[in-house]
Amino acid sequence: MWFYRRLLRISWRERRTYQSILEELNEERKLFNYIKKRKLIFFGHTCRSKCTLMKNILQGRMEGKRQRGRPRINYFDNIKSWTQMTTRELYDVILERDVWRQMVYEAVRAANVLGNDAG
Repeated sequence: MWFYRRLLRISWRERRTYQSILEELNEERKLFNYIKKRKLIFFGHTCRSKCTLMKNILQGRMEGKRQRGRPRINYFDNIKSWTQMTTRELYDVILERDVWRQMVYEAVRAANVLGNDAG
């Protein structure tokens, strides 16, 4: 995004959104969609594995008190928002590998079409 701002000679003081800059150049966020796809694939892989420590870490089930203030967006929250599924639905779908692959494909395709890059 820094390169696109330099290309269009847009100062950081202009307070333009990244989305408006991408629309001006007729571009889309390719790197974000690639990262999103890799995160979804890795999440499915770890949830199907036998390692419970990795599952607990990804799902944010750690002991202790949380910090003050608004909770941070964690890995599991991103997965739920991208797939628009509840926790129970996610675990049912992940166990079926072909269905999960289709869900990953649909989530990334929807991000490409809508330009939805929240998270």
